[in-house]
Amino acid sequence: MADPRVQTWSSLLAVWTDFARAAGALPKDGPAGLLRRSVPAIIGLQAITQALAHLDEVASDEYCSGQDRAALGIRTLQAELRSIWEGSPLPAGLQELIADSDRALEATRTAGYEFVPEADGFCTKLSPGALGDWVDAHPAVECARMCPPGKRVRCGAPVVFLAGRSGRTLPRTLLEEAAELVSGCLWGRVARFRQLFETADPRGIRQVVVEPGVAAPGTPLLEQIRPSVQAPVVHAGSVGGPMIAPASL
Repeated sequence: MADPRVQTWSSLLAVWTDFARAAGALPKDGPAGLLRRSVPAIIGLQAITQALAHLDEVASDEYCSGQDRAALGIRTLQAELRSIWEGSPLPAGLQELIADSDRALEATRTAGYEFVPEADGFCTKLSPGALGDWVDAHPAVECARMCPPGKRVRCGAPVVFLAGRSGRTLPRTLLEEAAELVSGCLWGRVARFRQLFETADPRGIRQVVVEPGVAAPGTPLLEQIRPSVQAPVVHAGSVGGPMIAPASL
């Protein structure tokens, strides 16, 4: 449920705009010229980037419109900065600010929910067909992935991944219903889909959780159940990426 103090994208953005003005404005006696002209766009990008980190707090039906308005604001402000600095090197700090705003927007689009075992040796009895039927009955869920039934998975590794349209939040009641299908797991909000790989080494079978775009060995275990949304691809290669288990919400 959204925080009653923050019901719309506009009010959320206003909160962070005030924060950015107070904390991010450059001193009046700072460098003049191009940097001085960039201050309004810098504040605007800071505000949007901060607000996007809290987009989950708005009402679900405001989520996608918030993304659209943020995308328009980001494009406009980035173009303004590049226009101001046309013919001069864009400072590294402003390049990072632009990259941060792009990453913040992308994170809202790839966000979803992981279901992870509370104990080692977890083995789901849920079949892909049963999960697929459940997804079909809940149009709010646009993407679903899961480990094959009978596959033992270690504590904290993803067994099921669910995502709403454009990464939007899903109702808690729906997530609790899904948790009953995957009994023995905790669920939590994550910024993006992570793949679970299984590989053999001299010590035996090993499972590795990998972020999108990070190379990993072995066989990917989380299979897409309903391919209405193409999940990020992880290519085979070397091991990488930390394992972070989300807490139950």
